[in-house]
Amino acid sequence: MMRRVGILGGMGPQATILIMQKILDATRVRDDADHIPLIVDQNPQVPSRIRHLIDGTGADPGPVLADMARRLEVNSRDEVAELAHWFNRFADKLQTIIAAQEAQAEEIKLFKPMIENSPMVILSANERLEIS
Repeated sequence: MMRRVGILGGMGPQATILIMQKILDATRVRDDADHIPLIVDQNPQVPSRIRHLIDGTGADPGPVLADMARRLEVNSRDEVAELAHWFNRFADKLQTIIAAQEAQAEEIKLFKPMIENSPMVILSANERLEIS
């Protein structure tokens, strides 16, 4: 079974058509059945990226695009979509772990002056403390 490719439209109809044309042109086929199945969500109601990002006056298109991506994900349940789903969950958890580690590192920095002035000696796991 050939895997489907999801395309988020709403970047302008011409941009959606252009990316579809590029995919078609890059695909070597002998028959129409050899083309890559495409799922397109062409949504002209996506808030303008230009107004939001450049002019700073428009609504954020992010939530609408995220919703479109979720709907494409539901509509493209194959092995690649399943892998992408689980990778995204892993990446979210990894980001949470990284954020927690960064917070702990900042907390440790607060204790640095106390540690530097302490008479304690911290030994590495490979060092031994020999008491006479």
